[in-house]
Amino acid sequence: MIQVFDIQTMLFMDVLIGFCLSIALGFGSRDRLVCPGFWFWLFSLTLSTLGLLFLWLRWCIPLWLSVGLGNGLLLLSYVLLWLGFRQYTRSLTKYDKFIFIIPVSVSVGLLWLTLFFLVSIIIRSEIVSICMLVLISMTITQALKGRRAIETGRLICVFALAFTMLSILFRVVAIHQLDGHGSLFDNSISGFILMAASGMSLIWNASSIMLISSQWLQQRLYIHATYDALTGIYNRYALVELSRTLEITNNLDGKTWSLAMIDIDHFKSVNDRYGHPVGDIVLREIAHIIKKQARCRDIVARYGGEEFVVVLTDCDLEHAYAWSERIRKEISEIFITHEKISVTVSIGVASSSASVFRLQDVISLADGALYSAKNSGRNRVIKHLHI
Repeated sequence: MIQVFDIQTMLFMDVLIGFCLSIALGFGSRDRLVCPGFWFWLFSLTLSTLGLLFLWLRWCIPLWLSVGLGNGLLLLSYVLLWLGFRQYTRSLTKYDKFIFIIPVSVSVGLLWLTLFFLVSIIIRSEIVSICMLVLISMTITQALKGRRAIETGRLICVFALAFTMLSILFRVVAIHQLDGHGSLFDNSISGFILMAASGMSLIWNASSIMLISSQWLQQRLYIHATYDALTGIYNRYALVELSRTLEITNNLDGKTWSLAMIDIDHFKSVNDRYGHPVGDIVLREIAHIIKKQARCRDIVARYGGEEFVVVLTDCDLEHAYAWSERIRKEISEIFITHEKISVTVSIGVASSSASVFRLQDVISLADGALYSAKNSGRNRVIKHLHI
């Protein structure tokens, strides 16, 4: 009759759990975009499951094969886990591949020592434990690197790894207390904790992989929905969304805010003469200048093809006009790209009032002023005066 906490049965259940999670993650990634490092993590989960399988098979395969391949695959899984976070945090280098020396060396060493020298379980456990603790510590450090508060998936992975470290340390201490007579399948408290930790670690790691990938995708969608891909500033959608709070708060407080609509003069001729790649460089440079001159609380957005909108918070019409003049002058005095392209901008400026405080209404006023600037010869700033 199988005992309630039979270690061999628990280890077999861990193997089944690992394979089920690996298959689920593999099929789940077929029809969706996955984050950097995902495939490293998926292979890590699969290899850790294979490592547990070889450890479980020691009842029907030679001990040296079970110890060597089982522990080697487990170490390799932690290497892949670390590499996954290296890729996720964009820290991966060509020299990181040399870390594969650790699991390969330990696996070969364990095969050799177990086959020819019949080393005790204490020595085997110490070798494997030290290597695992080093790799887990490296992975935890990498997982926390640059983590933002919203990235709870990475935090779950860290908790799982920390729990695994504690279970490994407990196992090593227990084996020493038993003078090296604690076999893997002995129904001891240390074996139970190790098997329970293995199963929980597999579940937590799989959950963290799914959560990290989901949160990365959400952030990617947010960025694409909020920022202009070419210039890196806000897009039209973000301008509207961010301005809603501004409309309400400033109207209630009676504060004035202004808006500058900036349009590049004769931009079509730049594209026709130099090509669209050069035109893109011009757009990025203009956006950089505008962003550099704006305050952190101002909203800088690309409104259309060659049009930019800047919402100047807590700023009256005269100060907005002076700011726009600085922008116009700086742009007219620089050369862009190796082609030494010189461009100018026309700017229309308007401000809010007690009766005009909606974004679209102020944009309409600024657009009218911009139209006047274009008709007046371009390369100038025109402000809309409230009547």
